[in-house]
Amino acid sequence: MQVQRLFEKVNNRNLLIELPESFINHQVEVIVLTVDDEKLKSRRPHPAIAGKIQICGDIFESTPESYWDLPR
Repeated sequence: MQVQRLFEKVNNRNLLIELPESFINHQVEVIVLTVDDEKLKSRRPHPAIAGKIQICGDIFESTPESYWDLPR
């Protein structure tokens, strides 16, 4: 099975697409879907841990490499 995926802006009710030559003399299925901007779901912590975490110190600064205890 071959797939060709296109994202096109629709300006009127007609849309013309050019297919690869390998599609010639084959039956094809055409599915047209609207692409909507997905709204990001607000993430929430599990109720069992919500409000129980304390942030101590700077969480954005990296720990010095000497603390990593990595083999050299």
